[in-house]
Amino acid sequence: MLLTAGVGLAPTAMPASPARATAGGAILADGLDHIGGLTGLPGAAVRPTGGGPPLAGPAAGVVRPADIAAEITRGQPSPLSAPGAVSIAEQREVERYWTAERRDRAFGTHITDRSNTTTDAATAAAAPFADDPDPGLSNTPPPPSDGTPYTQGGLVTATTGRLFTTIGGADFACSASVVTSPGRDLVVTAGHCLHGGAGAQFAQRVAFVPGYADGTLPYGIWTARRLTVTPGWASGSNFDVDAGFALFNTHGGRHLEDVAGAQGIAFGLSGTYPQYSFGYPRLLPYDGSQLIYCAGPGSADPYGGPSIGVGCRMTAGASGGPFITGFGRLGPGHGWIDGVVSYAYAGSTDRLYGTHFGDGVKLLYYQSYRL
Repeated sequence: MLLTAGVGLAPTAMPASPARATAGGAILADGLDHIGGLTGLPGAAVRPTGGGPPLAGPAAGVVRPADIAAEITRGQPSPLSAPGAVSIAEQREVERYWTAERRDRAFGTHITDRSNTTTDAATAAAAPFADDPDPGLSNTPPPPSDGTPYTQGGLVTATTGRLFTTIGGADFACSASVVTSPGRDLVVTAGHCLHGGAGAQFAQRVAFVPGYADGTLPYGIWTARRLTVTPGWASGSNFDVDAGFALFNTHGGRHLEDVAGAQGIAFGLSGTYPQYSFGYPRLLPYDGSQLIYCAGPGSADPYGGPSIGVGCRMTAGASGGPFITGFGRLGPGHGWIDGVVSYAYAGSTDRLYGTHFGDGVKLLYYQSYRL
């Protein structure tokens, strides 16, 4: 089942550095100029030299971020995308639409079973900078969890938020996260939070509330200007590539990443690394008001495919929330997103799966931030 929540309402350069390719083929991008003491991830000890991100491994050499993007996207078709709220009038219409009542009501069910018999079958202008260092915060990651409130603080409490959309005339609530990008306005979520899948259309009225907590909007409500999803999700509802990106308009003249901060993003990492998943589940025993997390070792989908599994009781509304690895290694509450919450099997209440960021999502990322 998809872990989106919704109910119909009737009538209703890569920040200049670093992007690193490891010897194993993984790419890590975190937008930081220097970090020391990173261990346990491929290439994590390799940092930029001379202002450029290095390529780790036998072919090591300085590679500019633009060159990485050009190499990855060369010869590839344009990404599947759709406009959001572009004009000022459209942006204001979206902001007015998502009243507190509508945000609260966007919780019902939007459920599709993933068969277990197939492998291919979910007030910014004045806000402080969310990534300002706080000496009282610890880089130590939180303890294992199968779905408890996250109270340890750090960057994740600002970069993660609730995503509100209208798909097929119904209003839905998902989770999403800001990720590092040259334009400083990119959010990653599940593909099914931005597009209805095979035979359906892109979402409308897409709005993001970073740092959502108990109904408050600490960094404002942001409107999307462009949406993208993987071709595999849009044409085939393929959970293996159930991912998408949304680019957001500025708010009060400021970019989203400048206000809320951004997580790093990683492609091609092993799915067995410890995972920390975050989201805003809405269905009982949750109510969508708190950031919930799960933490534990990553595992494979027993029915096949590249998805990452983790022991977790989060319910509808958590879809699109980040799977973060290396949590705390870039700073308090800061790591690399290597997947997004996507689905759970019908009848299962103790494990959910995240779309693992492989080549398809990597291509979409490098294409999306240029739109």
